[in-house]
Amino acid sequence: MSFHQCFIHTHIIRNHMCVLSRCYIKSVKHPTAGIIVIGDEILKAQVKDTNSYYMCNLLYKCGIKVKKISVISDNVEEISKEIKDASSKYTYVITSGGIGPTHDDVTYTGLAKAFNDQLHYHPKLVDIIKHYSGIDDASSPVYKMAQIPQKASLKFGLNTGTSKPNIYPYIVLGNVYVFPGSPVFLEKAFQNLYEELLSANKRFIKEEVFIDAREDLFANALSTVVKEFPNVSFGSYPVSDCRYFKSFVTIESDNKNDTERAKQRFYELNPANIFVNFDRTPHMDCIIKYNNFLQNFSHRTIYEQSLEKLRQFYQNPERVLIHIDGSIESSIVIHLAYICKTQLHFDNKLQVINFKKKEVLVDIEEFIKEMVDKYNLIVHTVETIADNKTNTTIQPHLRPILLLGKIEKSSENKINSNYNSIGNMNQLQIDNPLRNWTKCDVWTFASSLYIPYKLVA
Repeated sequence: MSFHQCFIHTHIIRNHMCVLSRCYIKSVKHPTAGIIVIGDEILKAQVKDTNSYYMCNLLYKCGIKVKKISVISDNVEEISKEIKDASSKYTYVITSGGIGPTHDDVTYTGLAKAFNDQLHYHPKLVDIIKHYSGIDDASSPVYKMAQIPQKASLKFGLNTGTSKPNIYPYIVLGNVYVFPGSPVFLEKAFQNLYEELLSANKRFIKEEVFIDAREDLFANALSTVVKEFPNVSFGSYPVSDCRYFKSFVTIESDNKNDTERAKQRFYELNPANIFVNFDRTPHMDCIIKYNNFLQNFSHRTIYEQSLEKLRQFYQNPERVLIHIDGSIESSIVIHLAYICKTQLHFDNKLQVINFKKKEVLVDIEEFIKEMVDKYNLIVHTVETIADNKTNTTIQPHLRPILLLGKIEKSSENKINSNYNSIGNMNQLQIDNPLRNWTKCDVWTFASSLYIPYKLVA
């Protein structure tokens, strides 16, 4: 059989709606990877795992298919079994966590057991630890990090900034690559492995098609292209929290020609009016896109007035803060400010402030990180605490200006109250560049330029 088709039915309940998700997966030969995340702190939700997301993203970019992510406890037997099983199934096995001086750091022990090996003090690691810790006592717990399997080797990789070997290595045994659990250290070390793999593997050529229709309306067409293009992989994903489209389809293969032909065929099999020319990067060429929007929209004055107002504020960019909360209005203000920055050519990054509640949703935090990456923002986080005061490390500005996106007057009062609890902020100037916008104005602008948002206003 040249391909198989797998239907994964997932019921997603969001906003009291139940959505059926369908994935079409076919075998395309690529190197594979298994990721093993090790740590009781992950399983107990004491620490959030961001490493697997980071690694999956880079592995995909260099043409490696991640087939499994395991999260396991700090148990030698479990670590050994998981590593041994993954090593026999996948091209690469990557572990994170369980490396350190404490009693529960047993990844190296589990690794040695998986390969019928013994631990020993690697002389190079001993020298490194002695030099950087300043501890010359071999019985110190810190030397536990120098005790690795005898068959394992060290990989230092090059520091991209200095082109010199990194100070501390990652460990390799067979097809298993062992990294620390701390994201700061993992990301730096994993970048070297990624660059090594990138030069050796084919990258995926992927296209995304955005559709303003339910999955059942294009399922037959998708089944047809799955059969017609056995060397192409397809995925179909419903979306229930976005006003721009209802579903999107991914089309990927080893080469551009196959991907493009499959995409074109999928278009031919569906009504043209269901497709959305969605833009994941509205910040790129933002001035050109904004001007094109104005040319196609007759009631342009309100948008021009808001942009002009922002231009006045950003004559002194160091004074301006934008409230970010995931709402579409907040994102519009950030996008307009980014247009100002591009027009005025000032070097300062746009500054945003997030009033973080204790019960803040994880997806809001992730959205803010996405906005930081897109618009190159500086985020000041203010954590609201029980006595209605706030904690922050933000330094008071000279007559700071806070820009709100919310139209409701109550929003200004609430934000002003939060700010007044921060010392020396009694001269804060609050303004709302969207004060005269209607809901229709908001969504006309947002849906024309595909402004990212998380919360529906």
